[in-house]
Amino acid sequence: MLYGQFRSGRLYLTFVDTIDLQYKGKIPESIGLLKALIALNLSNNAFTGHIPLLSFLAYINVSHNQLKGEIPQGTQITGQAKSSFEGNAGLCGLPLQETCFGTDAPPTQQPKEEDDDDEEVLNWKGVAIGYGPGVLLGLAIAHLIATYKPEWLVKIIGPNKRRNR
Repeated sequence: MLYGQFRSGRLYLTFVDTIDLQYKGKIPESIGLLKALIALNLSNNAFTGHIPLLSFLAYINVSHNQLKGEIPQGTQITGQAKSSFEGNAGLCGLPLQETCFGTDAPPTQQPKEEDDDDEEVLNWKGVAIGYGPGVLLGLAIAHLIATYKPEWLVKIIGPNKRRNR
């Protein structure tokens, strides 16, 4: 099953579930480009090769496949349960107990720093949307208090006394 939504003509997958479908082959490296993906269940299939770098996941289960190599470190994958990786005789590294010394595991890749101009623009829009109305509301409240002089405010501050020059 695939769950997601279309935004700006692109599909943003958030959940992929292929449990017991007997898929074969390698897990595509391009799955790591799905930044909206939060859950990936590839358990009980016949996937081979290594686990690609997946840094945006909240949940992953690749148990009972034919995967091998080191589980990518420095990502959210290492915080997953051990049971999510069991049944893959060739897998090693955290959270499994098997160490990767002397294996033909692919080198662990660090996440690539990409140009996030779209995210920075979005962040500034959020700041403008938040501060703009906040400043206007604050000025409107200050104007109302200064114009109408509520009794409770006059008691606290005191009556307006004019100075003679």
